[in-house]
Amino acid sequence: MASKQRYVVASVDLDKSRDARLHAARELLAGERIDVELRRWDGRPAQVLVVGTETSASRMAVDTALRSGIPVVRIGRLPWDPDSVRSLDLYAEPGELSACLRERLDAHEPAPAADLLEPAAAPFLRQLLAASESGACLLERGLFRLVIDLSDARVHMLRRMPYPALIGEALAPNWFVTPLSPRRYAEEFAQDVTASYPLESVLWDIALAHEAPIADVAPERALRLRAWPLLSANQLPVHWLLPLSCLLERAWALPQLAQATATPSLELERMYAAVLASGLADGDAAAAPSPPRRAPDARAPGLLSRLARRFGLNLGRGQ
Repeated sequence: MASKQRYVVASVDLDKSRDARLHAARELLAGERIDVELRRWDGRPAQVLVVGTETSASRMAVDTALRSGIPVVRIGRLPWDPDSVRSLDLYAEPGELSACLRERLDAHEPAPAADLLEPAAAPFLRQLLAASESGACLLERGLFRLVIDLSDARVHMLRRMPYPALIGEALAPNWFVTPLSPRRYAEEFAQDVTASYPLESVLWDIALAHEAPIADVAPERALRLRAWPLLSANQLPVHWLLPLSCLLERAWALPQLAQATATPSLELERMYAAVLASGLADGDAAAAPSPPRRAPDARAPGLLSRLARRFGLNLGRGQ
């Protein structure tokens, strides 16, 4: 390493003593023209992960790092660590730690920051829409840990995280994905579920919380709503109620519905995207990626008829 190289070393669950020795090891590496940026583990790419006392956070960090090919160094040996984890003595000196880090950094060519690839660059939402219609997958990002069960069309939270925070992170990158067999989910994760939400309502909440459409919409494709979304009317924007009523009655192409209801096209694009993503599009429109379809809501026609009368529509007549 003739020229000065820059690397990222992340750490989690280090006490003050081990953290101080890690900083001292960084100074030793700097003397060898190896520039190391130390930061707390947050799921972002790094060249090495250094861990200390085992907690649920460090276990998750180690699993995530190993899946994405990040070398792991533990200060303090644990007998159940896999062979891929390099374990040092609990009281390892900075010189031993710097040598261990150098060995792992030598095996990794540093990439420019702009070229670093996220282990799972697609946002949670995109991975959800691209997932298989059966089985389950574990999704992780930072402190978020959840299971998407496509066979049951539900989202299971494995940590007590605020639901609005999950909706806010839906378009963020850096989600790590692990396919789960039904047996593994039942044995390792089912007992940790803290909250569960219908996948359909999660998708609509994401659509309502973000300005960008959550699925691709072909403007000229006629779309019909198969059932009313799993949301109460007061959760929907008022200006979405009339267009949704029309879509429940018959298929509309976006430009025609925009003209008929005086609704901005950009708003309708968000709404159409939610219909497609949640699997509520009837007919050819349902070909877009979507979770398992829900049976039509038998109560919807009466609700929508009353809603239509409020807006001066007669949904009992063809248009």
